[in-house]
Amino acid sequence: MIFRKKFFILFTIFLFTYFLIQNYVLAQELTIYSPSAILINTHTGETLYEKNSNTLMYPASTTKILTAIIAIENCDLSEKLTASQSAVTSIKQGYTNAKIQVGEQLSMEDLLYALLLKSANEAANIIAERIGGTIENFAHIMNSKAIELGCSSTHFVNANGIHDEQHYTTAHDLAIIAKYCMQNETFRKIICTKEYTLPATEQYPSNDRILINTNSLMAENSPFYYPYAIAGKTGFTTQAKNCLICMSKKDDLELISVVLHAETTPDGRSARYLDTITLLEYGNQHYQSTVIPAKNELPSEPNIQETISEPIPLENNTETSTIHFMPIISIFLALFFLRLCIYFIRKHIIFYRSEKLKKRARKYLNP
Repeated sequence: MIFRKKFFILFTIFLFTYFLIQNYVLAQELTIYSPSAILINTHTGETLYEKNSNTLMYPASTTKILTAIIAIENCDLSEKLTASQSAVTSIKQGYTNAKIQVGEQLSMEDLLYALLLKSANEAANIIAERIGGTIENFAHIMNSKAIELGCSSTHFVNANGIHDEQHYTTAHDLAIIAKYCMQNETFRKIICTKEYTLPATEQYPSNDRILINTNSLMAENSPFYYPYAIAGKTGFTTQAKNCLICMSKKDDLELISVVLHAETTPDGRSARYLDTITLLEYGNQHYQSTVIPAKNELPSEPNIQETISEPIPLENNTETSTIHFMPIISIFLALFFLRLCIYFIRKHIIFYRSEKLKKRARKYLNP
């Protein structure tokens, strides 16, 4: 009778532990409407969640982050660029533009704000012609840069993401590119800006070209406002549907999410924004970054430091790692459950031996 009672207690504890862990597993199965998505840690590149992240997709204007980083790395921001007729007039009606006029001169910095905030397609063409001579040549530069960064499934044919069947990438590759871009302070400054006004010029004397960041997660008056979103690049074509790369920062944890080919949810809401919020919330709730001393951080002894001729450069001389809390809790519960099992087994053995000795004693005392 006593053993049955103890077994019942043990079984109850087991069920509690099992359902707790089971709920944790179920929590990982996020509701993501987009057919392709990924969430990574900005500092380490660690994948925290993915859904068909290596499936080829059309990227639309998310392409422009690669255009921007190539421009930043190869040009002076104060350099004046002249908008050619082909760069401006080749943009078909209905595609986003920043009202840049043929023959107008703007600085590279102005064009980058138009590119990343307004998603201006003519700005991408102007930049591409300045660096590559032609858009086709610039596309070759883009593909070489993508390979250099470790992208294995990316092929671009233009600088802005206007649809072409040979212009494709994956959520995984876009996350790699975005991670690299966010390490550049100039890129980071521009893409994190919410509003910028293009200066008046001889061809466009008005100051009404106000560029608003197209990422609704950053707009406080938006129904999709997300307080930890710090940057992002949207994209849309009929074929690519709705795309979004978003960066968030909460405490020391920085995340990058990518959703591609998003449409609307069954209740008519924007899937790209809801999916992005779901991904970022999942990352912020289940992970936490901590600063760990860098591998090349050595004791300050002169004779040791002198032997290091080319130390590996690390930003702020620190590395960021991600702590996974739930697996640790699961392991703890498993160990706790094992300890209880051992305890009850021992108690049962002692009880069994005690009963056996009592029977033997009664046998000798009452022959």
